[in-house]
Order: sequence, then C-alpha cells, then structure tokens
Amino acid sequence: MRAHVWAASLLVAAGALLAACGGGGGGSPTAPSGSNNPPASNSVTVSVVSSTGNTAYQPNPVRAAAGDTITFRNNDAVLHRIVLDDGSADLGDIAPGAVSRGFTVRAATAVNFHCTIHPSMVGSINGNEAPEAPCIDSYGYAC
Repeated sequence: MRAHVWAASLLVAAGALLAACGGGGGGSPTAPSGSNNPPASNSVTVSVVSSTGNTAYQPNPVRAAAGDTITFRNNDAVLHRIVLDDGSADLGDIAPGAVSRGFTVRAATAVNFHCTIHPSMVGSINGNEAPEAPCIDSYGYAC
C-alpha cells in the first residue's frame, strides 16, 4: 500500500513539473521574443594619450550607439577636464591614471568634445572624422 501512495505522489509531482515547464507545446510564451527587452548597452572607453591636438584621444572619432556609456581613461601624465561642446556633459577633472565618470549617449548623432585645460585637444563622438585642432600658441591662446 505504501508503494502505491509513493508512486501516486511521484506521478503527481512529475505532472506538476511538466505542466510548469510548458511540456506539451501548443501554448504561447508569456512574452513575445524580443518584445519588452531593452537593447543591450555597451561601455565605450576613450584613452587620453597626450595633451595636444586631435590625436590626444584614442579612438577619435569615438563610435557609440544611443544608450552606450562613454568614459575617458587618462593615460597621460597631466590633469584633463573633458566637456561636450553642446554642453550636455562635463566629466570633471580626470587625474593621471583615473577614469572619468560615465555619461550615456542620448542619440547616435555627432557631437564634439574638448579638454577645457588644453583647448587643442578635440574629439568627436559619431563624427565622420576627428575635428581639426584649433591653432594654439605656446601661451595657450588661439593663433
């Protein structure tokens, strides 16, 4: 008698497991594939490698999709302060060896950025090419 009770319990448990797994097909999933799933966002790191010109950043231009997060790693020996030319982000001071706080790209349209301490350091996010560096004399003024 005990064997029959144990076998019946096992059958009930197995049936419940199969039902929970959706085991006979024919039913529809609870959410269509890809429906309420946000697109995956990536993290993009830009290296600061010098203090002059449009070659101060690698890569330049930076490629990023809407929703991606961009940070700057200061691999140079001096302090930098990166801002977006459209005023949408100021990443603050980035000490040598440090990484800036990240900012999220709002749209995959082109926007330029520069270092406020070293104005010849210019770059682009999603531009066709790196912007031309302004002419700066040895005192830091435009030519």
